[in-house]
Amino acid sequence: MEAIIERTPRRVTVSMSVRRWNRMLQLEETYKLARIIKRSMKQMDFEPSMTPDEAVAALRAL
Repeated sequence: MEAIIERTPRRVTVSMSVRRWNRMLQLEETYKLARIIKRSMKQMDFEPSMTPDEAVAALRAL
């Protein structure tokens, strides 16, 4: 469990286990990745389709 040690209008100080903290960091990174993937899925809807040759050329240009 976690316990709120101090709360101010701009900051909250909590006490939690290292395992729980690491899990929260992992969840935050997963959330950020999911947002990036969702944003890229929206971009795919507006981009024109590529032929396989055009896709290979675009990848080689990277």
